[in-house]
Formats: sequence, structure tokens, C-alpha cells
Amino acid sequence: MDPLTSDPMLFRPPRRRRALQVAIGLPLTVVILLPTLFAVWLVWAPHRVELRVSGDELDITTPFEAFSRRRSIDLSTVIAVEEVRLGHGRRTNGTAMPGYCVGRFRYEGLGSVWQATDCSRDVVVLRREGDLPVVLTPPDREAFRRAVDGAGDYRGVQPARGGGRGWTLVKLLVLLTPIAALIVPVVFLVAPSRLAYRVGPGELVVSTLLGSRRYPTHGCSARAHRPRVGMRLWGTGAPGYYTGLYRVDGANARIYTTSLESGVLIEGPGVRVFVNPENEGAFLEAMRTMGGAHAE
Repeated sequence: MDPLTSDPMLFRPPRRRRALQVAIGLPLTVVILLPTLFAVWLVWAPHRVELRVSGDELDITTPFEAFSRRRSIDLSTVIAVEEVRLGHGRRTNGTAMPGYCVGRFRYEGLGSVWQATDCSRDVVVLRREGDLPVVLTPPDREAFRRAVDGAGDYRGVQPARGGGRGWTLVKLLVLLTPIAALIVPVVFLVAPSRLAYRVGPGELVVSTLLGSRRYPTHGCSARAHRPRVGMRLWGTGAPGYYTGLYRVDGANARIYTTSLESGVLIEGPGVRVFVNPENEGAFLEAMRTMGGAHAE
């Protein structure tokens, strides 16, 4: 019985494996949270390609890349500058998301290229001696081509094009993933303390992290039991917190426990529930006197 309450019909399970919960829960939270934060950064960071022509050098900077990549092209190696409409292609290495395509790609009729574009089909191709063609989408193409031909400098930023409603939905969903990752510490560190059993007139009320559930107990049997727990069919299974539908002794049962070693099995028409109150004797007595069960 919970010493912090005067309700004699309220029972709590023993808190077990607290150190194990912390030892598993905290590292697991970090392992899950870091990739989700990276995914948020990957989707929401500004997608842009900066182009700068100065003298005989073209600098292509992609600050969005994981290590802020800068690529320099010696314009003396450029043998042709063409405007091309790309055919079917595929990414072989790099990043490809709506409005931002950076890395190595391969296209029909063009072969392998290195590109930094807004993913549109109409592009500028710099063909080079002994190296991959470079594919770009400069916002002011005429000024860019004049600069490549040696008629002045050029500086421009290729902003990412919008990805439409579908991409907006994806971005919003990705934004929610860190919240989902926080479920792990909640399950490991908070949920076990929320588990409680209250015996009422002809019923058992089980409280969990997600709410309460009532089970009729009048005419049921309640007995101390050491179960053979098999497959979890639905619910949560973490060290120190087990809730949901499981296979118990070859039949389906609802489990609400902090341990699967021993507890109290309640059975009756349409009811099969396994709990593990800390004070089993007092709980069985309450089930008999208040719950209307046959305590064994």
C-alpha cells in the first residue's frame, strides 16, 4: 500500500531495476535524439549554393553540407559552357532533396557529372578537360557565362526551390521527431512511478502513464501467480515497465507490472489481468472484500 496516501484501496507495484532503467534509458535517449535532431537540421537548414567567379577560378560553396564544403574549379580547364535540359538521371553520391541537389549524379546523354543545383532540368554545364562536367543553375545565367569567359567577376546564390505541399508536410513531420524521441526517457524514468492499482466496488482501476482502465472483478478469481510470459502482442516492454497485451501461460492477458517474475492474476468472464502490487496479501484481501473476487 502506498505510504503517501490514506486510501487503503490504492496499491502500487515495487520499483525495480531503477539503476538499470537509468543505465539503459539515458544512453538510448541520446542515441535516438541525436539522429532526429540531425534530421531536423538536414531538412530545415537553409538550402543554398553560393557561386563566385574571380579571375580564373570558380568557387562553389555549399554551406548546408555537413562540413560546409567548398569546391574550386580552375576555369582554364573549361572547354565549353552549355545550357542543357537534363534527361532522366540518378544520384550516385551526395544530397538530393526538393530544391537542393549536390554531389555526383548520372544522366542519360551526359554521363556522370558533379552538380550543385536547385534540381531543375534546365542547367548550365561546364565541360572540362580530364574531369567530370560541372552542372549549375546560376540565377543570372548571362552574367555567369560572361564571368566564366573572363568578362568580369560574378557572385550569386542559388536558393532552393519550394518542394510543394508534400515536402512541407514532410518537414513538419520531421520537426516532430525529437518529441517522439523523448518518449524513451518518459517510458524508462517516469512511467513506472505512474503505475497504480485501485480496488473499487466490484472493479479494479489500473492507472498508467496514458490514463486509466477499469476491469470488472465481481465473480473473478484473484491469486498469486508466477507467469510464463511469452510474446508481447501490443504495448510497452521496457525494464521496470510492462503494459499491454501479452501471451501469458499460453493465453492472452493484460499486463500492468514493473516485473514479470511474480504477481497477481485476475481471471473471470472477459477479464484476464496480471498485476504486481507490492503488498500482495493486502491487495488480495481488498480484491475479496471490496472487489468481489474469489481470492486464492
